[in-house]
Amino acid sequence: MSSSLAAILVATTLVLAFSMLTGWWRVAFIPFCIRRKQMTCRKLGLKIYSPDVVCRVDTILAHFARGFNLTITSRSAQQVSDTCDSMTPLFQPFAEEGIAMGYTPRRLFFYNAENFESACVKPKPEYRYLYYVGLGFWSGMRDHDPQKVVRIADQLDPLHRYLCYDGYGFKLAFFDYPDDARVLSRLDDLPDYARHAAYQGVGRAFYFRFMQRVDEMIAHTARLGDTAVDAAAGLGLAATFVNTDQLHVAQDLATMLPSQWQPHFHLGMCFALKARSINDVDAFEQYLDNVDKPVRDAVYASIRECDRVELVIRADDKDEKYRRWRETVTAWMTINIDYPMAGIRDIEQSIDNIDVPIAEINLQYELDR
Repeated sequence: MSSSLAAILVATTLVLAFSMLTGWWRVAFIPFCIRRKQMTCRKLGLKIYSPDVVCRVDTILAHFARGFNLTITSRSAQQVSDTCDSMTPLFQPFAEEGIAMGYTPRRLFFYNAENFESACVKPKPEYRYLYYVGLGFWSGMRDHDPQKVVRIADQLDPLHRYLCYDGYGFKLAFFDYPDDARVLSRLDDLPDYARHAAYQGVGRAFYFRFMQRVDEMIAHTARLGDTAVDAAAGLGLAATFVNTDQLHVAQDLATMLPSQWQPHFHLGMCFALKARSINDVDAFEQYLDNVDKPVRDAVYASIRECDRVELVIRADDKDEKYRRWRETVTAWMTINIDYPMAGIRDIEQSIDNIDVPIAEINLQYELDR
């Protein structure tokens, strides 16, 4: 072997070793990044026309794409986390959701439920809901069949794994439904309550797709039959999560919906507000400075009850935890909170008689089961 060839081999080996040790090899993923020009209201054909709303949604889409791109190309997970932590609180959660979508490709498509929760969810539990949704969104992007989505979610947290189905349903409704409405029939192959959770994701997607055409939003939701109420919860979740700093936007939409959907839209509002409250407490309190006291009281009361029910259900040994969580909170809000999140009726009244010493419940979010 000539000395020049040997020198080339040595140099190549050193470069490869350096790339592997430092993570620079991840630049190879750059071709798989989401292009920002692909993720705009105009490019995606969203029914959004007001310049300020277009700007908000384009910013949301850009943050989601950036979270995914950072995850697959950054040298370390800490670098990804630090970059996201520098983002504006209103938009950071969407980047965190993109992080979860990038979890599997970052690991060279090796998925492990225990590792996902320990490496992705546990370090930043304030974004835990977004992470499960993002993982399900990735299954949709990979065109996984419903059975595979079930296998992926099956080993995850028994309560929050249903959010994977939400993410899966969102992807099908957001990207595929406009070309072929029949694609949603795939969700009917999901077992038991997973199907209902997936249609919550469909509702979230419908909010984005028909944001400023409420007539179309209602018409498409109504076509979903028995799962229209689940989609209505998704409408409430998306409308509130996107507009937490201007809650009146979600409240205005709430008044336009059919009466049979309203309790479920109300639940979506509650879930969105709870998620925002744990994403960034300081930012959340600033958002609520813009609302009247009766609304603020209703928000905090709903979050408190949502927390209580989640803790109770997590602590018991019964099945169907996600279904019971949603149904119990929906019923409680129907009795106690004026629609839509307008004030408190009688907070002492409750629809259940569960007497649980909250102080004895482990408030630490546990993934090491």
